[in-house]
Amino acid sequence: MTLDKFTEAQRADGYSANTIGARVRCVRAIARFAGVTAGQLKVDHVSEYFAARSLRPWSRRTYLNHLQAFGKWLGVDLIQGIRKPPAPRSTPHPLPEDELTRLTAATRGAHKTWVLLGAFCGLRAHETAKLAREDLSTLDDGTVILRVTGKGGRTDTIPVPPVVAKALDLKGKGRFWAEVRAESVSRTVASIAAKIGIRMRYHQLRHRYGTMVYRSSGRDLLMTQRLMRHASPATTAGYAAVADDRVHLIVHDLPGAAPGAARPKGRKATLKQCQSCRWEARA
Repeated sequence: MTLDKFTEAQRADGYSANTIGARVRCVRAIARFAGVTAGQLKVDHVSEYFAARSLRPWSRRTYLNHLQAFGKWLGVDLIQGIRKPPAPRSTPHPLPEDELTRLTAATRGAHKTWVLLGAFCGLRAHETAKLAREDLSTLDDGTVILRVTGKGGRTDTIPVPPVVAKALDLKGKGRFWAEVRAESVSRTVASIAAKIGIRMRYHQLRHRYGTMVYRSSGRDLLMTQRLMRHASPATTAGYAAVADDRVHLIVHDLPGAAPGAARPKGRKATLKQCQSCRWEARA
């Protein structure tokens, strides 16, 4: 009964079905371990559960986040005094451009649209699955705008590029793909990719979007954060690390970096400026 009410409250707050399901499963598992109902959970029960389980830091952090959300709704601090591991620093793995070209050519209809939504709008699988025509609107200049409710129930608006707008049937109402779940989107795209020799996850399309946005915006982190809909700029910084290939050029151009390279004699030193950091070095 308590978990049913919690589920309703989470839906009202706009959380995705995946997030709600994960939270409910976590709370139910710990309540079962403690031999109490979900509504009777206390911080001692949580401590005993973690003491008896050997969990990886990421799993431990995820469980504690779920319990924190449930406890906040319940009015009880279920993680008081329990150390939460720091969030691991992840590195994006964008789908290479040549593989995206092959994947786009190998898909048709809705499946191709799913690929385009990930690669050119940065949608997550669950956002693609629940996309509805009411989420899109067209401005006076013809620009199509998409309203996305993503992680944590946060809603943002992003522009839709012509290649995606053309693939979407904007007429009518309701969801574009009835009864499609996030898992189906991920598995279907990965399966099509596997048939043409590409191993990938759907989320790599979003990584590709973030990397290309960073490059196309003139390496503007704030713009990239805005379009990626990141709550923290620290998350966006990972895309900068992947996309900023200038560091290789800078290092290779250092005086004496090339094998056998020697400083020319009898010539005045010239200045080369690195536009990324505005640092002048004598070459």
